[in-house]
Amino acid sequence: MPKQVIEILPSGYVKEFPGFDNLILNYDELATIIKNPDPNRVWHNMLKSVAGVYLIVDLTNGSQYVGSASGEEGILGRWKTYVDSQHGGNARLMELLSLEPDRYKHFQFSILSALPRTLTKTQVISHEQKYKQKLGSRAFGLNAN
Repeated sequence: MPKQVIEILPSGYVKEFPGFDNLILNYDELATIIKNPDPNRVWHNMLKSVAGVYLIVDLTNGSQYVGSASGEEGILGRWKTYVDSQHGGNARLMELLSLEPDRYKHFQFSILSALPRTLTKTQVISHEQKYKQKLGSRAFGLNAN
């Protein structure tokens, strides 16, 4: 019996947006989403609609980096910097990548807290600081501040 074609997905499509609480992406998935906005427009629309606190985990050793996004493009805008530079301008990630340039390929991205974009940068950073304390990412992870 011939198989029926149910759907043809465009080139560059990654997967359905799972909601903020269930969002977990490896670096390659994130890069594909960022570099292919048309087939991943739901991702782009959702990620730029919120500010928030996010987590990057180095899957080679479990080290964690907690960051925040509060700019005009929300989390999408912040995560674009990781695709462009692999380190997003973060001191310890830059140090790590200077020693092991391909380490970013083992980074996993998730959202700890999606926040309204109407919050001020100071308010978003306050949420970020709370997660850094809860997860111990300054003492045991990749956060320098």
